[in-house]
Amino acid sequence: MDENVVEASPPDQQGEEVNGFIFCGNTLPETVVELILTKVDDEDVLNCHSVCRAWSELIARKSLWKTRFDNKQVDWNSTLDRNGSWRVFHAILRDQILSKNYIKNSSGHDQFEGWTVVPNEYHQWSIEEKPVGCDPLPDLPHFGVKDRSAFIANSNWCSKYYLVDLWAEGLTPNLMKLLLPFQIKCCQSYTVRSDLGGDFDWELMLLNSQERVLSEYLSPITRLPQGYVKWRTAEYAFQFGKSNISNSNFLEELRYVLFIHEGKSSGTPPHGDRCGLKLSRSCVTIECLEPESGEEEPQTEMEKESTGFRKMAWRDRFFHIKERNFYQRLRHFDDVELINV
Repeated sequence: MDENVVEASPPDQQGEEVNGFIFCGNTLPETVVELILTKVDDEDVLNCHSVCRAWSELIARKSLWKTRFDNKQVDWNSTLDRNGSWRVFHAILRDQILSKNYIKNSSGHDQFEGWTVVPNEYHQWSIEEKPVGCDPLPDLPHFGVKDRSAFIANSNWCSKYYLVDLWAEGLTPNLMKLLLPFQIKCCQSYTVRSDLGGDFDWELMLLNSQERVLSEYLSPITRLPQGYVKWRTAEYAFQFGKSNISNSNFLEELRYVLFIHEGKSSGTPPHGDRCGLKLSRSCVTIECLEPESGEEEPQTEMEKESTGFRKMAWRDRFFHIKERNFYQRLRHFDDVELINV
């Protein structure tokens, strides 16, 4: 059965095509049946699609999904008419694949729920319900009142990570192929307590089901000096074009997004005070892309990198970086981005 959305057309009034429109011996207009199907909940609409060919064709119509979007006050334009697949529209409504932050505890409002803290020999992270010694957090999409807290790193390097299971969130390989072109966008807001300063670093990985590295991004260290009070936002996106065959193979394997952030405070605070580096609003989102006519479509980072990392499980790769590269980078001036007040 063709799963692309179709425009409305009159049903065949002969044979089995009428069956889906007969209720209690009466034949209902297809517009009425379509209206009824717009009221069915997101789970049951999948079952309705399998009832008969007539219902299947109705559920594949744009008019039905535009109405369902309106009913839930979801912006239809956010879909970019993605590949004409009703299954994409269904996932947008049921799983909010284009409107949610996949990191559910982005700012420490649920303490460290969902995060794994990497052990060190010293004090670990703490949480500040209302960050002090810096500007207030600005208003941004995907964040509300509960996202006003922050993770605080102490004066020794602190590291923790969050593992997003895309499949569990509704983004199966087949759905991601229908969604092309799109990007996985990662963001991290950070600042320091003005009288201390601090260093910030983050790392992103795409993993397969065996948690082996498919692609990665490792940022330079950003050093914020004493006297700095503004919130900065680090951003990076893994992009996937529509027509590139290697993207299809890549998406068959892609399952996890690994989000790692780390850093330390530069100075020693007064006894009992919070340290300097503050991290808030960790974010992973999925965004549709619409390539301009005549322009080259986006490609995944996998096409730009060697595949040697794929031989390593991410944990081996992660601690390999920590042991052999990460701390040594602090000794090299070229690896540190200095921010002026």
